[in-house]
Formats: sequence, C-alpha cells, structure tokens
Amino acid sequence: MKNSIISALVVSATLLSCSTVSSVLQNTLPSNASFTVSRDSPTGTQLSAVGAGTSLNQIMGVSQNVKDIRANTANVSVVSGDQGMGVFKSVTVYLISGNKEVLVASRDQISDNIGTTLSLDLANRNLDEIMQSGGTIQQRIVYVLKDKPTSDLNMKSSITFSSVPATK
Repeated sequence: MKNSIISALVVSATLLSCSTVSSVLQNTLPSNASFTVSRDSPTGTQLSAVGAGTSLNQIMGVSQNVKDIRANTANVSVVSGDQGMGVFKSVTVYLISGNKEVLVASRDQISDNIGTTLSLDLANRNLDEIMQSGGTIQQRIVYVLKDKPTSDLNMKSSITFSSVPATK
C-alpha cells in the first residue's frame, strides 16, 4: 500500500513537472514567421502572405502538455528595407493549421513615423484547438499598404504565448 502511494505521488509529480516545463517553454519562446512585401505591391488593396514559421510547438509539440493558450504579445517588424512600418495602413495576423484559421492580432490606422517594429492589438482568444491540432502551424499576415515601398521589405512576425500546465 505504501509503495503504491509513493508510486502515485512520483507519477503525479512527473506529469505535473512535464506540463510545467512545457508551459514555461511555450511561454518563453516565440513563434516567428518571415515574409516579403514586394516594392511592386499595390496600395489600398488587401494583400496577404503566409509566413513559413518556426516555433517550439512545431519542433517539440509542447502544446499537448498545456492549456488555455493565448497570444501574449504580437508584433511585426521590418528586418531589411528602406522604410519602416509607416507604409502600412493595417496589419492583421492569423494562425493557420490545415483549414483552420484564428485571428491573433491586428492594428489599423498605423502612424507614418512608427519605426521598424509595430506592436499589434491582441484578440483575446483561446488558441488550444489550433495549437494542439497536430498539424503545421503557420502565420497568415493580411495587410493594406498606404504607401508604395521603395524597395522590397523583408518582414518578421513574432507571437509569444501564455498558457498553464495541463493536469490530466
């Protein structure tokens, strides 16, 4: 009897620690995606790009051990190019996996002199279903330009997450 109680405690502690470690990893490392805005892109038209992203979830599948996954921060940056985020009228970021798509963050009415990094307004949504889907998770960036870029803009979208350990 004493051995089964000790065994149950060890198993519970191990499962909880795996979930806790997964939660810490999920909450620390961002999901990044890269995309390019061509200098030939039209202004005033809704355009989109799917960024080939990398995240800890795709590498290690840590989302299976956590729950209540939500975006904690989201931003889009110009990595290289002659202009900043001020050429954009609006930017919206979705997470996609297979035929599922979830709004993560957006920003409208972007100032002309915003600089090279733009913090987005978060959509307070639970992302468990898409993050735990088992499929490849990518970012779809939808944007409208207000000014034509003078050169190609290499962009990066980055999302950090918050979650809690899943106890089963």
